[in-house]
Amino acid sequence: MNYARRPARRRGNRDTPWRVLLVVGGFGLAAVVLLGLWLDSDVKGFVSGRPARATAVVRAVNTPIIYAGMGTHTTAPFYLAGGTYRAQWSAWERAPEWPPCTHSIELMAVDPANATASGGHVTDLAKLVHVPATGASDESYVINVKAGDYYLDVDSACGWQVAITPN
Repeated sequence: MNYARRPARRRGNRDTPWRVLLVVGGFGLAAVVLLGLWLDSDVKGFVSGRPARATAVVRAVNTPIIYAGMGTHTTAPFYLAGGTYRAQWSAWERAPEWPPCTHSIELMAVDPANATASGGHVTDLAKLVHVPATGASDESYVINVKAGDYYLDVDSACGWQVAITPN
């Protein structure tokens, strides 16, 4: 009996699936490492207990200016067009079993000519408020604000949020 000859196998074909797995696995590992580096700052802050940076949610002239953070911060400067503004803040303790935290917020002018007192001080939005674990909030109005750049000086042991809205 005559059988047709089979073509000889090449040795390289056996290694091809492994090469594909190595390439795909390498890309997967690179993606996991990049994702880990991207999330690293949030995880470090959570694990070490260091406060996160204060972040601005919205920074435009006609919309509320909102900052939130944990602990003591000086915010980035923001522009106020002048006039009357409503300032709302809220603060809370990190855990219900912790004692009350102390919370203060000052509105400060970058240009001392826009301030109402020396050192750039415009007004206190909160002054040494003892915030219970359940939280606290308040609302006040800042009148006759001159157009210019301002920032918030937050001295707090709490988590907090501040919103400044044109009235």
